[in-house]
Amino acid sequence: MLAAVLDIKSWLEEDRHTPFAERLHRDRKIGRTLNDGSAIGQVLGWWHQVGPATSQVPVTNAQDATLGGRVAHACTVGGAVLLLLGFVGGVAISGAAFAYQGQYPVNLFTLLGVLVGLPVVFLFVTLLMLLWPLRGAGGLRSALAGLNLGRWVGSWLDRALQVDLFATFQPSGAQSGFARWQLLVFSQWLAIGFFVGALLLGFLMVAFTDLAFGWSTTLDLKAERVFGWVRVVATPWAAWLPSATPDLALVETSRYFRLEQGGMPLSRVSVLGTWWPFVLATVAFYGLLPRLLLMAVGYWRLRHAVRRMLLDDSEVTALLDRLNSPMVSLEGSAEEGELETPVAPLPAMPAAQGSSGGAADGDAVIVVWNGAASEETAVVWARRVMGVSARTSLSLSVLQDEAEQRTLLKSCRASASRVLLFTKGWEPPLLEFMDFLGLLREHFGSDCSLTVLPLNLQKTGVDPDDRQVWSQALGRLRDPRLYVMETVS
Repeated sequence: MLAAVLDIKSWLEEDRHTPFAERLHRDRKIGRTLNDGSAIGQVLGWWHQVGPATSQVPVTNAQDATLGGRVAHACTVGGAVLLLLGFVGGVAISGAAFAYQGQYPVNLFTLLGVLVGLPVVFLFVTLLMLLWPLRGAGGLRSALAGLNLGRWVGSWLDRALQVDLFATFQPSGAQSGFARWQLLVFSQWLAIGFFVGALLLGFLMVAFTDLAFGWSTTLDLKAERVFGWVRVVATPWAAWLPSATPDLALVETSRYFRLEQGGMPLSRVSVLGTWWPFVLATVAFYGLLPRLLLMAVGYWRLRHAVRRMLLDDSEVTALLDRLNSPMVSLEGSAEEGELETPVAPLPAMPAAQGSSGGAADGDAVIVVWNGAASEETAVVWARRVMGVSARTSLSLSVLQDEAEQRTLLKSCRASASRVLLFTKGWEPPLLEFMDFLGLLREHFGSDCSLTVLPLNLQKTGVDPDDRQVWSQALGRLRDPRLYVMETVS
């Protein structure tokens, strides 16, 4: 899925150079053949018909693959590398924790603190910093994420692939959501490798060496209290794995003191090895199992983040609008300079067939800002050039206060699926216009697509530099369903 999403976004960026009339005709023709009415289904169905052939085959050669294929392949390799690093780290650390010289038993407090206690703390910090959007904790969140090896792998992938996918670490946004969940998945591969290595080495040491476990502390702890803690820890498996649930007698026998002659009487050593089922069960249940569950959740959320990264792209929003536009003939389309010339209204176009989720006939609203064009000619131009039939249009300007603008907007149905906003292309997007965009978004909701059409009533059309100013200014709003469209036919 990730490979297809990145390839679609990259392809649409290049497709912006294709004349709009050609794109509209191509995409609307494809849209009539699509049966899946969901937005993601329409985009993937469209991509199946127009995408390059290399995007439809598995990655076999990283140099010949598309950008999406290279990124997906790199994520798989990165996960495998982290799994291996975690396994090596788990073997090394558990080897030191299980070390037994024969004089004193392996201290259970130290062993479980290293193999379970510290990883649980790291897990809690991960959940706190990655999943809970703490206000004012952005610097701390980024600092803690920077200590994560998964974040290092993401940064390396950004540099190696010359992309900017994994470095973003903000509390909101489609791409930052992808980065956070991918970082979480990377981290879990590392943790899973660690616990698999620790469990494997622990089992091998139990099988091929004579381990003895005990507990020792300077605190005035009674064996009964330690037994209570052990019983609580063993609660998840006590009913079906009694051999991994120590009793009070074993807890009392296992306490040792370093000043004791020989560390511990030999008469008590024979039973100390029976702790091993409890130790391995604790590492598996409180160490490995939560990481496996978090890995499953991470992949599930990552899939949603990837889909959102696709649907929140303004080029994809424009594509969906084209896929669901009525089929029209673009012959005799009006040029920008002809907008002031009255044109006879065209007959109403039928609603798009075989699709849902797009703008039905009359389900669009045309708004003319600051007298950029007359309402009549704007409606006719939108129908002829864009294939958008709008029965509702209104003119608003900076001379009206917010209360008057709200009153006029109430005449438009808030359920409209798209709004075409005509404005003067040579005027920069001032604060009044940006505030008005916020008012439109508030009235029509987050699912409505807002298309800004900068106009220049002269024959020369809108200057490319002016259009670039509009694109950059509106891009800073980070509204995935807001985009600027060229108004030449």
